[in-house]
Amino acid sequence: MCGRYASPESSAIERQWALLRSSGTPFAARYNVAPGTEVPLMARKSGGLVLGPARWGFVPRWWKQARPPRLSHNARLEEAATKPMWRDAMQRGRALLPALGWYEWREDDRQPYFFRPADGSLAALAALFSVIEGRVTCAVLTEAARGPAASVHARMPVVLGSDAQSKWLDGGEVPAAPPSLEFHPVRRLLNSATAEGAELIEQAGA
Repeated sequence: MCGRYASPESSAIERQWALLRSSGTPFAARYNVAPGTEVPLMARKSGGLVLGPARWGFVPRWWKQARPPRLSHNARLEEAATKPMWRDAMQRGRALLPALGWYEWREDDRQPYFFRPADGSLAALAALFSVIEGRVTCAVLTEAARGPAASVHARMPVVLGSDAQSKWLDGGEVPAAPPSLEFHPVRRLLNSATAEGAELIEQAGA
């Protein structure tokens, strides 16, 4: 799963991706982003990438209840194409969520780890979005953890390399292998939902 991540500032996103346009409000870097908050999201429109705000917590277009669905910030890759919650977005609501990296907690002792691309670039997480009553909501697609990442947690976000991002947005399959990742333990300061700052992604004990 992916329940917390670090989000880049607008200028970093614009350096890595050629955007058709961006929303008027710039995004600041945040290091402890939790579900239910507003996050930067990139979707394709008119042949280019458009950056704008979205609520991290997916609400399908057909949702009628006053309260949003519970635990809808992640969508499992294995069921996204067939489950009613995600099926429409898999066809018409694909997006990229830019990230400095994300956190997972080791399952046996709850030690938090920070994951990021090994080449130092921003991560492009496969995402799904929906627009309901004029508001964009989104979820991060997850899959079974691969390689060394599985030693920390059984699940991980679907991370797209530069060559796979267009294929994903065009309706293609998720690639067989993600980009190379690196990860390290971080301080348990992260366990506080109110903690913020670049020190959250620094290696514990460094």
